[in-house]
Amino acid sequence: MSLLCSIKNIHLTFGTKTIFKNAQLSISTGDRIGLLGLNGKGKSTLFKILSGDVIPDHSTPPFEFNKARGDGDDSKRFTLFYVPQELPVNGHENVSIKDYFFVFYPELKTLYETHLDEFERLHGWDLIQDYESYLKYFGHENLDKKITDLSGGEQKKILLSLGLSSNANLILWDEPTNHLDIETIKLFEDELNSTSKAFMLITHDRYLLSKLTRRILHIQHGRIENFDGSYTDYLAFLERSEQAKMSLLNKLKNNLEREQAWMRQGVKARGTRSKKRVENFLDLKDRVSTIKSEAKKTLDLSLQKSNRQTKVLVSFTDLDFEYSKSKVLFEQISGEIHKGNKIGLLGQNGVGKTTLLKLVKGDLAPTGGKMKTADNLQIQYFSQKRDELDIDTTPYQLLGDGNDFVALPDGSKKHVISYFESFLFERDDINRPLKTFSGGEKSRLQLAFNLTKPGDILIFDEPTNDLDLETIQILEEKLAEFPGAVILISHDRAFLSTVTNKVWLIDEKKLQNFEGGYDQVSPYLDALEIEKELRESTKEAPSTPAPQPVAAPKVNNNKNKLRLETIYTDIEATESKVKIIEEKIAALDYTKLADPKNGELKILTDAQSVLEERLLALYQELEELEK
Repeated sequence: MSLLCSIKNIHLTFGTKTIFKNAQLSISTGDRIGLLGLNGKGKSTLFKILSGDVIPDHSTPPFEFNKARGDGDDSKRFTLFYVPQELPVNGHENVSIKDYFFVFYPELKTLYETHLDEFERLHGWDLIQDYESYLKYFGHENLDKKITDLSGGEQKKILLSLGLSSNANLILWDEPTNHLDIETIKLFEDELNSTSKAFMLITHDRYLLSKLTRRILHIQHGRIENFDGSYTDYLAFLERSEQAKMSLLNKLKNNLEREQAWMRQGVKARGTRSKKRVENFLDLKDRVSTIKSEAKKTLDLSLQKSNRQTKVLVSFTDLDFEYSKSKVLFEQISGEIHKGNKIGLLGQNGVGKTTLLKLVKGDLAPTGGKMKTADNLQIQYFSQKRDELDIDTTPYQLLGDGNDFVALPDGSKKHVISYFESFLFERDDINRPLKTFSGGEKSRLQLAFNLTKPGDILIFDEPTNDLDLETIQILEEKLAEFPGAVILISHDRAFLSTVTNKVWLIDEKKLQNFEGGYDQVSPYLDALEIEKELRESTKEAPSTPAPQPVAAPKVNNNKNKLRLETIYTDIEATESKVKIIEEKIAALDYTKLADPKNGELKILTDAQSVLEERLLALYQELEELEK
């Protein structure tokens, strides 16, 4: 691989906060990089440095940004496309999906309006065609819709389409899967997995990191640490490093205890060479302190529970809900929420997941059926948009409500600075306005704020959006320990797999209940996708009356020659799908799936039957072509 760019001597501070201190990195063609680091430590800032939107501080030696010119080979020349977390909307409210392309390519818009020859030379038509092709691939059919009429997930698909259609040699992806349903994430995975372009990925989705990255960059202590290997390899490396660090710490502690015993003796008992040994003792204390300070901090996510003994917290029977006659979301759905349930709420964007949560909370009333909740039920809701936070306030005002101590639900108190630091913040930031914090830092603050209140049910709408991996892993542990009920809307498959013990799936206005976590329902979701694919293929190729037997076509016919070149690929693809179905049927766990006789098993066997019929028809066609 050839070098695309290298950066040296990155120094950057914002006020008293140091982001980078003599950091450096290099990127080569074809690199697949996962960028890690706590929120607020410089991940998005590094993207902006690479894109030229942020210029590092003057330093000695000076900042260097060396970019490959390609020497006539455009595939080796440094070109970059930055895909931000959110779709820039301000100033573009009346722009259609189709025309939004020019928001990211303003120079092409000018050429499109004045110099079409130059526009074509710069591959403008190809870029537009690829952009619109990806939009349709992700489900956008009406490209004349205004972007302000789109949901967060629909806007995100525009960003995916822009990034995937770019002809730049380095693509920067900043949390590309936020607001997306699992089906869309899988499509994005497939596309990114097949690209030959270099990319750098900021994401909390460990599935994406594990599947797609071959190199890890980790921002720590103002530097960019490099690890060559997958995210899984990196986790193993960290575990080994942590074990080595703890082993060293234990040795140092033993030495420290021995030296402390010596130091406690009187001056005469210590002997004549005491000065040097005292210096060694002080140096040893510093080494132990340094290692401890560098060890991983842990969040103090004290999920407070009420003392409720009621088992059934919420139940609903034959529930209907519609916003209008043309927008019916639920028909005759039923379910229960018990203490200890950790429910993953799944379904494609727009099927009504957030609406169902509002029904559970009592913010909306059903249009039919019965909803029953336990008396004095306490529900804490963690919104997707952090709308509880006043951006003009400070963490001190938010967490302490103007007091030096935070009152916790169990009756205890904790100093506001200590509580703030337990969420991986620096104490110097306690009086910073919230509007100066990053998206991930605001998410962490919202956790800190909400977790000061007791709850029978904790509801999380996309809780991992903008959170760093360290925070997510600790949140997982605390949610698993929480004795009350938890409901999660999340596209983070690793998070769902770790936390949930029950799944609700909204599909075609119905709610399916699975008495098992995400791992148990995952094969069912795959089966649904296959069923939908078969349904779509049936629409595309409507059945026709069986043709009368005719003479076998000759291979020397040009059309038949072309078909003979493609049919082997069709057969291999169909055989592969049949094998996948067979493996899924063999792996079914009937004890953990709802109604296996009529649910997943039926979908899988129906899909198997259709695929086998298709395979048989392909073999017959091949036989005729080869005569």
